[in-house]
Amino acid sequence: MSGEVKTKKLFQYTYLLLIGGVIALLVGYFWLSQKQQRPGEPLEKVTLAEPTQPSAGPVYIAYIKGYFKDEGLDVTLQPHTSGKAALNAVLEGKADLAVVAETPIMFAVMRGEKIYAIATLFTSEKNMAIIARKDRKISLPADLKGKRIGVSIGTNGEFFMDALLVMHGIPVKEVKAVSLTPEEMFDSLVKGEVDAVSTWHPHLIRLQKKFGERAITFYGDGIYTWTFNVAVMQEFAHKNPEVIQRVLRTLIKAVEFIRENPDESRKIIADYIRMDESLLRELWGIYNFGITLEQSLLINLENQTRWAIKNKLTDKTKVPNYLNFIYLDGLKAVKPEAVTIIR
Repeated sequence: MSGEVKTKKLFQYTYLLLIGGVIALLVGYFWLSQKQQRPGEPLEKVTLAEPTQPSAGPVYIAYIKGYFKDEGLDVTLQPHTSGKAALNAVLEGKADLAVVAETPIMFAVMRGEKIYAIATLFTSEKNMAIIARKDRKISLPADLKGKRIGVSIGTNGEFFMDALLVMHGIPVKEVKAVSLTPEEMFDSLVKGEVDAVSTWHPHLIRLQKKFGERAITFYGDGIYTWTFNVAVMQEFAHKNPEVIQRVLRTLIKAVEFIRENPDESRKIIADYIRMDESLLRELWGIYNFGITLEQSLLINLENQTRWAIKNKLTDKTKVPNYLNFIYLDGLKAVKPEAVTIIR
């Protein structure tokens, strides 16, 4: 065989190897990309308990836009009146995940529940306030002394109320806390059964619209930052780490959509929770959506635990190590830069 023929055959062989390698890489890439979506396989069924509030917006965006299904998840949204109720559904085995503020998480940990926060999806300093009737001679926070204040016991509404009172020198025992569900607060304040309520949006803005100048709102700037978090049982996280990662990827994608498409996002969220879109537009600036696990969550949980111990809202006397109740592995796997908690 001549050298020219040998060279030609070697060239052809090398060419075929290169082509084969490229095809193998393309097939591998396609397989990996499709593995996430699991075409042809049954979707993983997941029940997510949510408190039907605009602050849970990324969940509704992900559901309506089909992002959960893109990740191979068949998600059922389970509506509740509060994050506390949503978390109770998880504790009772009626849901897999819950969207919940940090206060019910703290109380659950203090009761010995084995739960994890896997991510924060929302923060705000203006989502919570006490709104009071002026005809009850309330024009300053100090005027709340001796008044009847509606509050959802065991929620961040109770923590906020206590923190605002303390900031203005009012002992908590010098107001009458009236236990109300979030839905009961509107009628209770309108009928005059209470003098004020400690609540959150959208209940807060509906009361502000109803009363107008006949009510005053106390936000307590700087004393409290609300967080909404995704919580699961520890056993679920350990058995389903891939599901946790898929949920987090979905919510990250939903937050990106919200940032890039605020008008469409408001419409989707308002329609889903049956809220007047114009009201949501007014509130939009106070909402901070983002999938994170920040040191501030740890500090918030510890501060609220000290509050609960001091006010004898728990029979425990020590602040637990909340690092044992925050699941870092999921978010570290999909977006490590979003985890700033110090171990």
